[in-house]
Amino acid sequence: MRPNFLIIGVQKGATTWLAKCLGQHSDVFLAEVKEVRFFFHGQFEKGLKWYESHFDDWSGQKAIGEATPGYIYYQEVPGRIKATLGDEIKLIASLRHPVDRAYSAFWERLSRGLIPADADFRTLFYQDSHGLQSRGYYFAQLGRYLEHFPRENLLILIYEDIKRDAQKVVSDCLEFLDVDSQFVPDTLSTKAYKGIDMSIFHHQVWGLRWAIKSLPRSIEKPLMSVGRYIFERLPKRKSYEPLAQNLRQELLGDFMPDIRQLESLLDRDLSIWYAPPRA
Repeated sequence: MRPNFLIIGVQKGATTWLAKCLGQHSDVFLAEVKEVRFFFHGQFEKGLKWYESHFDDWSGQKAIGEATPGYIYYQEVPGRIKATLGDEIKLIASLRHPVDRAYSAFWERLSRGLIPADADFRTLFYQDSHGLQSRGYYFAQLGRYLEHFPRENLLILIYEDIKRDAQKVVSDCLEFLDVDSQFVPDTLSTKAYKGIDMSIFHHQVWGLRWAIKSLPRSIEKPLMSVGRYIFERLPKRKSYEPLAQNLRQELLGDFMPDIRQLESLLDRDLSIWYAPPRA
C-alpha cells in the first residue's frame, strides 16, 4: 500500500500535532513512524518496498498518509513524490511566521545539544545554520511543488490559524481528504511538541557529542542514541528567552518579497505576520 496524502511541512509548524489529530479519525491511516523521510537523499535509495512497509498495518481507511515536514524544503523531493505516487497525491503544508519558525527551531536545537549553548541566534540565522533562514522562503518552496502538482492538490495552512481555531483547521484537512469533517479529535488542544529546557550540563554534552563523532560509525550511532536518551531525561531548568521584537522585525525584512508572493498565491492577507505589534 502507498499513501494518497502527505503532510510535507514545515518544521516547527505544528505538523506533529496535525498528524496526531488526523490519525485519530477512523477513516484516516497514518504511518506509525513520524517523519519516514523516504523521499530524502539516502532514504529514497532504500526502495519502494521499504516505503510501502510503513503502511502494512493499513486496514481499509480511505485516506492513507505520512508526515515528514522536511519534504517541503528539499528541491529533489517534489519530483520524486510525483514519480512514485503520481500527480493526484494530496499535499498538506502548514506555514508559520518565518522568523518565529526559525527561532523555535533554534531553541529546539539548543535543547538537544545540536548547537553550542552560547550560540547567537542572529549569527546562526544569517549563516543559515540548520536552514534557519532558507527554510522560511515558503513561496519558493511551494513553487517547486506547483511545477509538478495542480494547485487544488495542495492545502496550505497557516500556523496562526491553528492557534486561533484548531477545530476549523482539522475540519478543513478532513474535508480536503474527503472524509467526515465533523470529527473532533481529543488531541485538539494538546501541544504536540513540548520543548526541552536547557540542561545545566549542556556544555559537557556538546563536547561529548563531538568526541563521539570521532569513533567508528558502528560505535557512534548506538552511543549517540543512548546519550540523547539520557540527556533528555536529565534535570532541566528554564532558560528560554523571548525573541526581541526589534530583531524579529529586522529578520522578517528578508522574507517580505517571498511573503508578498505567497499572499498572491493564497489570495490572502498575511499581515498577521508583518503588521507592527500593537502597543
